[in-house]
Amino acid sequence: MATYTSIPLADFNTTLAAAGTELSSVALGGKVVAVSDDFFAEVSNLLKVEPAQSLKGQFGPNGALFDGWESRRHNPTYDWCIIKLGVPGHIVGFDIDTANFNGNEAPQASVQALFLPDGDPTERDERWTEVLPKVNLGPSSRHLFGIDQTPISYTHVKLNMYPDGGIARFRVYGVVSPIFPEFSETIDLAHVFAGGRVVYTSDQHFGVGSNLLLPGRGKDMGDGWETRRSRKPNHKDFVIIKLGAPGNLEQTEIDTAHFKGNFPESCELHATFSDATMPPEGVAWTTILSRTKLSPHQRHFFSLENVAGRAYTHVRFTIYPDGGVKRVRLLGLRVEEPAKPVEPKPTAFSYEVVSPTPAPGDLDRYQSIDPKSQIKEIAELDQLRGDAVPLML
Repeated sequence: MATYTSIPLADFNTTLAAAGTELSSVALGGKVVAVSDDFFAEVSNLLKVEPAQSLKGQFGPNGALFDGWESRRHNPTYDWCIIKLGVPGHIVGFDIDTANFNGNEAPQASVQALFLPDGDPTERDERWTEVLPKVNLGPSSRHLFGIDQTPISYTHVKLNMYPDGGIARFRVYGVVSPIFPEFSETIDLAHVFAGGRVVYTSDQHFGVGSNLLLPGRGKDMGDGWETRRSRKPNHKDFVIIKLGAPGNLEQTEIDTAHFKGNFPESCELHATFSDATMPPEGVAWTTILSRTKLSPHQRHFFSLENVAGRAYTHVRFTIYPDGGVKRVRLLGLRVEEPAKPVEPKPTAFSYEVVSPTPAPGDLDRYQSIDPKSQIKEIAELDQLRGDAVPLML
């Protein structure tokens, strides 16, 4: 029987958010491919990126409206839906949210997973593996569950609710399983499809740090990273990005799309090499982009310094004093057996307290894509959407 740990909501940033990527996100191409019943509320609502909205007092032809998935009453067994993940990955946990469902919430749920690179499985496929056993759910609240990272990668999950009722949002977190091109190909090592992820964010009051690594340029300020307004002199905010693979960095793109009156005054980049997911305090950081002015609603392209012959695993992106950035791209070559770079004098730096996680930005209208297994194909999709710096050049 699969085991799990219930995670307090206050620990989300340091657990699920830091340990994995939201594999089921519609921004990555996640979609529902089958459902047993969604008579009262469409199952596709489950994967919306924005938090569930209250529709209290509104009614449709089938009854009260809810921003979530809701099935008929009196199911003698259980209801289920099958979700194709936006990108395959090793699962580490789940967020099951019953927001606004009170008295009609699903009392219990479980999750199964399956790897099927071609096509979609059926509900009765014998290869389904339980990854989250039946857990209790309460009304109108988020339920976070962590599991040991699955030893294999999965492409689909099946959410079961017992016996029926409503769930507002369902998010699957995990570590992306990228398929890289040849080592000679320049790629965006920070791209979410390359396995890049944000492992630390100093502040994400208006937009989460992980948005920086999404494909495309998004649709508005809601799908970028945005911090609260600072009120102290010499303030700065930052994220730490773990690259999908160690590499020799060459160039960066910093995009402030849609941030017109709230873009940062300037930014800088530092890099380090660490075997840990999160570099320890006191680690030496090398400047790879000196503090540079930024402009509103614009792509900025820079060649990097102190990168020749050096392999890096993490990049710290710092903005002054605060504001919003849409995307960060870090272009370079993967290295097979990286050697640690010569350690420069450590930069004075200490980690700060992570702010509470806000509601994710509204990505509901973000163009949903179904990423291919090869990163080269993903890059071509990025180019079609108008992304100036795709995953692979």
